[in-house]
Amino acid sequence: METRRTFLLASAGTAALPAFAARRLLADDAPIDRPTRRPLKILFLGGTGFLGPHIVRFARARGHAFTLFNRGRRPDLFADVETIIGNRIEGEGPGLTPLREQVEAGRRWDVVIDTASVHQWTERTATMLAKAADQYVYISSLSAYAEASSCRTEGDPVATMPDEIAAGIDRIPYDMTHYGAVKARSEAAAEAAFPGRATVMRPGLIVGPRDRTHRFTYWPHRIRAGGEVLTPGNPTDPVMFIDVRDVADFVVLAMEERLHGIYNTNGPVGGGMTIGKLVEACRVTTGSDASFTWADADFLSERNIGGWVQMPVWLPPKGEYKGFHCTSVERARRAGLRTRPLDDTIRVTLAWLDGWLPEAKAERGYEYTPGENAPGITREREQAVLAEWHGREG
Repeated sequence: METRRTFLLASAGTAALPAFAARRLLADDAPIDRPTRRPLKILFLGGTGFLGPHIVRFARARGHAFTLFNRGRRPDLFADVETIIGNRIEGEGPGLTPLREQVEAGRRWDVVIDTASVHQWTERTATMLAKAADQYVYISSLSAYAEASSCRTEGDPVATMPDEIAAGIDRIPYDMTHYGAVKARSEAAAEAAFPGRATVMRPGLIVGPRDRTHRFTYWPHRIRAGGEVLTPGNPTDPVMFIDVRDVADFVVLAMEERLHGIYNTNGPVGGGMTIGKLVEACRVTTGSDASFTWADADFLSERNIGGWVQMPVWLPPKGEYKGFHCTSVERARRAGLRTRPLDDTIRVTLAWLDGWLPEAKAERGYEYTPGENAPGITREREQAVLAEWHGREG
């Protein structure tokens, strides 16, 4: 069975969007309003995946200018933005040479944004850009923490791995059990090159429009269809996640306000979210007639139905993941992180999905089938497990 750690890295490696999906700009993409600071010159290492386009659009709407450094695979996504074509993997294509030449010629930026999932990439670029920028914003992950058995704060220990293993990780894919340690090493590389000038964001589960990994989508999509829905554990089990637009807005805020240090970036900011509140919000927002049947974690596990993959978002709050959905975001909240209402995330995610699926099918024959090519379980499997649960009760 695919584990949470395995799926997390697989998601990170496949979250890039096709151009036709990323072009669609929903009205709800507008960031939280606040006065604009002086225009910034921003270098984004990447910028065309899931989170990147939201950051670019939000920041450009506020008057900031971008240079993108990427492989140039989506030239029409930001056709009017300067793009330096290269590769984070040295020896592949032009490598970092085009960017290095710009730096050696005296090019400077106010901020660098890096979303890399390979520590060697961050080590090289942060070192190269140390004197070419004032701030380095690294998008890390809550997986950087050493463990999740208790609530996590920014000062808790991070994951580690032997140097000999780290030396062999220079591209995706790699052994996914090292994902957290890779992110932690990337954080350290950013701070080493930009001491006191690095900003590390540790998002939790990022959800919302344009998420092709569908790590959240299962619930609003399934519940909208109505009928009896298999739901996991106890409705009071805690969950945490954050809308991609809220992450993007906080990244822009961090650049404008020169926020430095580490920030757990998760939601909702006010806390108190549970799997029961999530599915009920999906029911109310979609106007569905869905009913929920709660099967306990052990029953589901015995049938190879686990948290996070087969039952998205949720993890049983016990053992090594007892604190996974108990992360302090107080530091980010004090710095200005805000999270939008859940019904907005549900509504806009479904609006995006409904517009994207016909295009995905036409372009590459993709059909969204939870339990087969996306998190969740098939309707047939759900019905079989529900029948077993009811038979057990009898």
